[in-house]
Amino acid sequence: MNSVIVTAVIAFCAKIGAAFKNSYIFGILNRIYCSISNSWHKSFFVTKLKKTDTSERFKNSFLYRVIYFPFFLLEKTGEKVNGFVSKSFENSFILKSIFAFLDNALALNTRFYGLILFGFTLSRQILAFSLSIKLVIITVVWIALMLTDYNVTDFFAGSKAVKLLLSLVGFKDISWNIYDKENIKKPIALVLAGIVGIISGMLMSKSIILAAAPFFGLAGLALVLKYPIVGIFASAFSAPFVPTMVLAGLIVYTSLCFCLEKVLKRDFRWNIEGVGTALGFFLLFMLASSLFSFSRTKSVLVWGLYLIFIGYYFVITNALKTEEQIFSIIKVFVLAGLFVSIYGIAQYVFGWNTSNAWIDEEMFENATMRAYSTMENPNVLGEYLLLIIPLSAFLMIKAKFNSIEKLFWLGTLAAGTLCMVLTQSRGCWIGLFVAAILFVTFYNGKLWGLLPFLILALPFILPQTIIDRFLSVGNLEDSSTSYRVFIWLGTLSMLRDFWIGGIGMGEGAFRSIYPFYSYNSITAPHSHNLYLQLLVEGGICAIIIFAVVLILYIRKTAMFFSEKGKKDYGGLLALICVCAVSGFLVQSMFDYTFYNYRMMSMFFMLLGFSVALENTEGGSNIEGN
Repeated sequence: MNSVIVTAVIAFCAKIGAAFKNSYIFGILNRIYCSISNSWHKSFFVTKLKKTDTSERFKNSFLYRVIYFPFFLLEKTGEKVNGFVSKSFENSFILKSIFAFLDNALALNTRFYGLILFGFTLSRQILAFSLSIKLVIITVVWIALMLTDYNVTDFFAGSKAVKLLLSLVGFKDISWNIYDKENIKKPIALVLAGIVGIISGMLMSKSIILAAAPFFGLAGLALVLKYPIVGIFASAFSAPFVPTMVLAGLIVYTSLCFCLEKVLKRDFRWNIEGVGTALGFFLLFMLASSLFSFSRTKSVLVWGLYLIFIGYYFVITNALKTEEQIFSIIKVFVLAGLFVSIYGIAQYVFGWNTSNAWIDEEMFENATMRAYSTMENPNVLGEYLLLIIPLSAFLMIKAKFNSIEKLFWLGTLAAGTLCMVLTQSRGCWIGLFVAAILFVTFYNGKLWGLLPFLILALPFILPQTIIDRFLSVGNLEDSSTSYRVFIWLGTLSMLRDFWIGGIGMGEGAFRSIYPFYSYNSITAPHSHNLYLQLLVEGGICAIIIFAVVLILYIRKTAMFFSEKGKKDYGGLLALICVCAVSGFLVQSMFDYTFYNYRMMSMFFMLLGFSVALENTEGGSNIEGN
């Protein structure tokens, strides 16, 4: 699908670019770039980066065997119980019934949904003891649905409008063969439909969300059980919207379903690489910290969430097997970010639930609103967008040159960037700036020639309130800055006594010790710095191991990018993921970015997506798009 407007805009930009390339200024900048580039490729850092892989020696090491041991037990257990589990799985009446329910739901069978509405109407009628107009309308609808007995999914499969909508966001080759036609006619599925309808009708008196829970809960549990990768997609999309414990529950269930799926495959072996091994040791040290915490019960509970969200990294890296799967989950991840951004922009424009609690009103009289969307805090929203904006840029680059899809992802990138501005989170702005610097440098360093023009244009593009807030970075007269500095000083005082083993994980342990070291009697739930927080919670070993995790991750993805190059989509995604993670880590100097557990889960999800690239099959070349 070509767009005349998009083609015209791109052609105009291409002419300007060609004129710039022929200019004297470009020639000077190009020589400077080539000189720096040659020095970089010959540097000690790059030489070490390209050092021969030692994966075999690593897998024979004691450290690797310690972390791999739980996965080894899973493999051996799977081998022992494979036959029993397989037979139980195949012969289970309950599972067959649930999967029949799922297939009817996926087929959008009208008789099936008619029976759900019948059960709903019946229970509402019994409970209400009267016939309302709404129930009459629903009765007419379920009678009509049951008389038609048609699979609506088959209609969507042949619909040009649906194909157009899906192609807009890059899902062009989706198979609609998503249900088993043999299960559609099974009576048990229809019986379950009626039961679900009755339960939903009973719950309707409480809330519409509870009324929808039986259907979506049963269908969702069956879908993830049958296809665990669906749970990974669902968690990637729902993370910024659902409560922490709901997300944790979804991740635990998906992980269990994935393990069960692998038990059914006798020859499955877990792939645990260097980053995963370091994460395993990080969890072990944080567990030790929690067991000796000043608030042991609360610390162990916090560690449990760390185990769930960091442990999901191992599921992701072992479940995603193709580049297409990773590209698709990145699209889902970014689409969620688009909805979050749109809501954040609307929240700012219309003043929905906004507050000036995060702004020094004396310094910024004209900036009394900050968007926070679904993330509860503008800084957390900014941290989330630090991951989303670079991925939006990847999808925009990946889309065909003059397609509506490219325009769609460009709009997504613009929405995310605008929402980032509206968070007014200065640390996140710096993080995004660092991410952009890294991307431009490694993707096409010659673009730095446009920097002088961009700097000259910024005062005319950005509002004065944004410029004033950015220039206030480091100004101790700003209450937000001084508040952080005093907390950092208090935390550093704590470290003089607890730098070896830490005080334990979580807010409970921090609140029990920090008041004895606080400056100006400032109270705080955490240190407002990820690195200080990990150091004070787990001691010197915890921060060293976390640094090793980051170093191994950057080395691994950088090697993959170096091998594939920027003209390969996998290599480009690896580069962009490193840029996004780097921006996030910069913001982590100004805030405890793992304080919001949903944010922590999405950070490790992104690490999993990018590390999984190394195990993918095939490749895709940008020039061949």
